[in-house]
Amino acid sequence: MRPRELIQAHGAGALSDKELLEAVIGSGGGHWPVAAVAEQVLQAYPTLSGLNMASAGELTAVPGLGPSKAARLVASLELARRVQQRQTLRFGEVLDAQQIGEAMVQRLAGAPEEHLLALMLDVRNAIIREVELAHGGVDKSIADPRVVFRLALSLNASRLILVHNHPSGDHLPSEMDSELTARLSAAGNLIGVLVIDHIIVGGGQFYSFRQAGHL
Repeated sequence: MRPRELIQAHGAGALSDKELLEAVIGSGGGHWPVAAVAEQVLQAYPTLSGLNMASAGELTAVPGLGPSKAARLVASLELARRVQQRQTLRFGEVLDAQQIGEAMVQRLAGAPEEHLLALMLDVRNAIIREVELAHGGVDKSIADPRVVFRLALSLNASRLILVHNHPSGDHLPSEMDSELTARLSAAGNLIGVLVIDHIIVGGGQFYSFRQAGHL
């Protein structure tokens, strides 16, 4: 059975990674049948790692994947990302560290660059807004407390949660991560915007400073 027929008969969850790619790509390109194109995508992105962060331009480097098919694949990944984000991190929803950690593992798994996010919260821990503070490299000099808390105050946030990923796959905090957490936490205590957690994502797992008793 073809992938689309398998989806009709058994649901998309029954398909392999390769079959799902075939269903999204739709047809081959040039001398490449669709199954071969899907295989080339998996060779470029083993276990799909990093595929969710690839641009359409980067995907056209995959043999048989022209601009239209690359755009289709990128669009499907973006749609999946938005569905995941809006189901788990909705405006006004009250979340805990476990929910946020699981959601961010789904979103940032395989990301080739570091992303530093802040979830701005009200007094009930309900989300006001998610803000990306930095990407491509996170260190203690990038997350300037003046910028972070100016944003928080402009949104009337009383609490915030930091989230960032380790592309290396290690979810445990580095010394720099601990220093950054302490620095922002101290600054927040002074102005009344509490840093209630810092969640680090890596390798399909997450670390919560709060759950570990370090906040």
